[in-house]
Amino acid sequence: MPSTNRFRSRLSATRQLAGCVAIAAAVMLPVSGAFAAKPPIVVTEGIKAFRLCTGPDNLSHVIEGSIDQKAMTSVSALHFKETPAHSTYDWHAAPEEQYVITLSGTLEFSTTGGENFVLHPGEILLAQDTTGPGHRWKLLDDQPWRRAYVRKRSMNPTFKAAA
Repeated sequence: MPSTNRFRSRLSATRQLAGCVAIAAAVMLPVSGAFAAKPPIVVTEGIKAFRLCTGPDNLSHVIEGSIDQKAMTSVSALHFKETPAHSTYDWHAAPEEQYVITLSGTLEFSTTGGENFVLHPGEILLAQDTTGPGHRWKLLDDQPWRRAYVRKRSMNPTFKAAA
């Protein structure tokens, strides 16, 4: 009789294990199917961008818009920079016309024209306010500001102002 009890005990354990496997499979199959599915295609007209420019009043102003994704342009220089979290930079003009692509960090910019805007990772700043007192910025989150500076050979219009 002891061997029969051991057999029944093993059979019961096997059935329990099979039940657990079946439940896990039922739960995991829909989840794994979700990961296997292709993400939806999102079509946008451009990448969100902010253009800093000097106005006729010699003050810096911001125009919100986008960068044309289809436009190709020649680049003359590219460099990267990292600034620690919680940093600030007081009033300054852009040293030259350039794109600034934010990789990490969220910043608030202020213009001498009295405008403010927030720049998030993945957004682009087109710095063209090379004269006048310029703009200032401060990091808002706990991330360093990692960015790429891209200088174009010519600043042909890839920026489109928002309607």
